[in-house]
Amino acid sequence: MKGIISKLLIAAGLAAGSWSAADAEDISGGSPPSFQSDHGWKFSADVYGWLPQIDLETARGDKMELPLWQILQNLNFTAMAGLTAQNGRWTGFSDFIYMNLQGTRTSTANIIGRPVETGVGVKMQAFINTTAVGYSFLQTDNTELKAFAGTRYLWLESDLSFNIGRVGGEVVGQGHVWDGIVGLRGQTNFADRYFVTYYGDIGTGQSDLTWQALGGLGYRFDRFDAVVGWRYLDWNFSDTAKMDDLTVNGPFAGIKVHF
Repeated sequence: MKGIISKLLIAAGLAAGSWSAADAEDISGGSPPSFQSDHGWKFSADVYGWLPQIDLETARGDKMELPLWQILQNLNFTAMAGLTAQNGRWTGFSDFIYMNLQGTRTSTANIIGRPVETGVGVKMQAFINTTAVGYSFLQTDNTELKAFAGTRYLWLESDLSFNIGRVGGEVVGQGHVWDGIVGLRGQTNFADRYFVTYYGDIGTGQSDLTWQALGGLGYRFDRFDAVVGWRYLDWNFSDTAKMDDLTVNGPFAGIKVHF
């Protein structure tokens, strides 16, 4: 079964995950700040909305793809936020996602020469946390690049139902995985208040493989940053919550407040 889809627009202004403009200073002038390794703690918090399609494959090999409008109609709750702390060249960040959603797909199959209606339904809850510590190994007037290492945690509960004509069944599963990750993240300032932010990680552990990529375009206001972009998050594992593969992929938008 390919896809469940998460939802956008959790509230107030929508924000680019914990990787957007994480270390830019607040400015009121027109030129972009230069990246400096000045000491002293700086913090930021972000809230963001994400509009991803979630593709999944069950342990039986079934795949599912659900349209966005269907997930939005059946979305129960979604929350997404992040925190970042920096002191000099050292940075720590943590990103949190919670999803509670469901969807169905129906079709008609030709069985022994007769059309039979088939259907598949999915209910899913998921909590995702990525936490890491990084070090800035490249700082120029316009660009900063950091290497980091950390962990990613996924808790997943799924309820998969199916029917072929009048015959149906249900499979319920729950599981969680911890994975170690390494990666790079960075930001490049240009054109006064504009910047691009980019992020990538890869890891393994209890899952066979997990990886993530993000890219965004941002604008720096005096007290916060606004960012839009695309985020891709993937796991390959063996029968976690009755699933073998999970992909969360789509556009995001949000704000990051510095304090």
